[in-house]
Amino acid sequence: MNGTLTYQIHQLRMIIMALKLKSIRLKNWKCYQNEEIEFNLDTQQQIWIVFGQNGFGKTSILEAIQWCLYGGDELKSSALLDSFNRIVLKKDPNLELSVQLKFERNGDIYDISRTAKRAVRGTTASAQTNEAIVQKNGINQGDSRERIEELLPRSCKDFFFFDGVEIKRYAQRLHTKDTLDAIERILGIPELRNLREDAERALRLIEKKLKDAASINESLNQVTIELEVVQEDIEIKKEQFQRAKEEYQAAIEICKDAEERASQIEELRDKLKDMNNLESKKLRKQEDWSEAKMQVETDLKQAPIPLLLEFVRGLAEDMQSTTMITARRSGSVAQLREILESEACVCGRCIDESSRQYILQELQRLETIGASRTKDALQQDDLRDRLVTLSRFQPPNFDSLLLRRDRLRDELDEIEQAAYRLKKETQGLNQEEAQEIWKKVGEAKQIVREKQEKIERFKRDIDGLLQQENDLRREMEELASGNEETANLARQVTLADGLHQAAKELIEWRITERKKTIEEQTSKIHRSVTNKPEEYVGVEIREDYTLGIKNANGEILNPETLSAGEKEALAFAFIAGLNLQSGTAAPLIMDTPFGHLDTDHQKNLINALPDIPSQVIVLATDRDFPDYLLQGVRPHIAGILKIRRLDATEDASTLEVAE
Repeated sequence: MNGTLTYQIHQLRMIIMALKLKSIRLKNWKCYQNEEIEFNLDTQQQIWIVFGQNGFGKTSILEAIQWCLYGGDELKSSALLDSFNRIVLKKDPNLELSVQLKFERNGDIYDISRTAKRAVRGTTASAQTNEAIVQKNGINQGDSRERIEELLPRSCKDFFFFDGVEIKRYAQRLHTKDTLDAIERILGIPELRNLREDAERALRLIEKKLKDAASINESLNQVTIELEVVQEDIEIKKEQFQRAKEEYQAAIEICKDAEERASQIEELRDKLKDMNNLESKKLRKQEDWSEAKMQVETDLKQAPIPLLLEFVRGLAEDMQSTTMITARRSGSVAQLREILESEACVCGRCIDESSRQYILQELQRLETIGASRTKDALQQDDLRDRLVTLSRFQPPNFDSLLLRRDRLRDELDEIEQAAYRLKKETQGLNQEEAQEIWKKVGEAKQIVREKQEKIERFKRDIDGLLQQENDLRREMEELASGNEETANLARQVTLADGLHQAAKELIEWRITERKKTIEEQTSKIHRSVTNKPEEYVGVEIREDYTLGIKNANGEILNPETLSAGEKEALAFAFIAGLNLQSGTAAPLIMDTPFGHLDTDHQKNLINALPDIPSQVIVLATDRDFPDYLLQGVRPHIAGILKIRRLDATEDASTLEVAE
């Protein structure tokens, strides 16, 4: 935390009356047979850590404190029966258990103890809780419940004793009336309201006396009647004004919800467009992938060709030779015809009949052979051409083809996955609502403006009535001055009214001032514990003490949109801020608060513990305090205790000081 907050905390520590837990004595309470836990208060350090594994008895300590202070309301009868130590119970079925707490505040010692008796009748067991006994400096105090309420009000206990698993509920959007009462109790608002109500009762009593005394003065009586009517009108208008404010806040919430829904729908519509684009892209990618796949399959069918190329080339050459022989044979036929038709042989002599007959026989033989082979020759020529073409085959690059096919398949898978996610995200999109949503937003904003205008009208009406009330009071004082009794009562009315108005203004100022201060403190603490200090710049505390987070853009975020860790960081900051402003600074006893958080939140929350201006007792597992975090906060630790199991087969534990 920054230096300003540290200084403020130091100043608060100097002026508040801190209540500190000095010791806890447990007898026959759950896993503790006879155990005393002492907290040394003669130290500047305020953090105590009680380590224990799950099931060893950490939560039992917190439950014992709450039961001792608030009794049977904190523990149902059936649960109380389970609170008796089972080991001792075997020896004594009619067992008594007790819890004793010792607190110190401003030098005074407060002992609070409570007992319960278990009784068995036949086969039925019952448990009876006795009223708590409260001693101050060794002297019994009457009305123990009232004394405990003064120390640790029941309505405030959840802000000082809490289960870390449930801490996030303090950051919820709505608070119950009990929670609101508890917060205002911490801030001392009920006492101020009592002052206002007392002043109002006194004012009404004196006004009645004045009215009775003024009955003999017609003019004064008339003014008091008019004043009474105006005051009734003021009360009516104030009630209407308050309802209008509540309606205005409700309208703002409705408008925010509509805007959030509109934003969600717009986001869904954008996603729907993205999904449609992905579907088109998917079809194109499927075509590319199918083409690449077919190319690979085609080339794989031709894969043996490179192995046969030499054979193909040889065969093509052989067929080429055959073609040449056929061509030569055709040439021989042509030559023989030319010789046969010539008058003389190639040697220059005339062809005799025997030569002619021989040539005719050869010609006939060659023509017969050629005629029988013409069809085969044509087929062989075609085959030869195809083999020549095949001999020029270029082997494909299979690595490149397979890589392209697989890359297209991966891209197609990514598109299909993205489309599936968008389909799930847009599943709840209502097209009719999408068309109407901005109309609803506009209507909600119009209602907000109308409610605001209504508030302004009521405010003007109230201001006018208050002015009438002041005028009538001055007139009443003038008329009452003629009689000593009425003059005295008129002055008392004026004083009582001034006190009443001052009490109302004090309450408004106190609430505004406390909320502003808590908001500042909570914002500073939150920035120190959040894992997004650049994104979250402050905390807003509304009139009903619900929370919002202001981001760097000035928008107020709903806590319900935060992650579990972010909610707990916000809740922790709010509780610490309340503690700073409570004027009580009761011990903060936290049961297993950090182990389920992410690393950043866990680290930030642990490092913020030394800045809490009260005693802090953390019931933790080893996972809650990793060694590196424990060492960092160790200079601020007053003591470390460890729960040890006495017997693995029995429900028995003890505490010892850790080394």
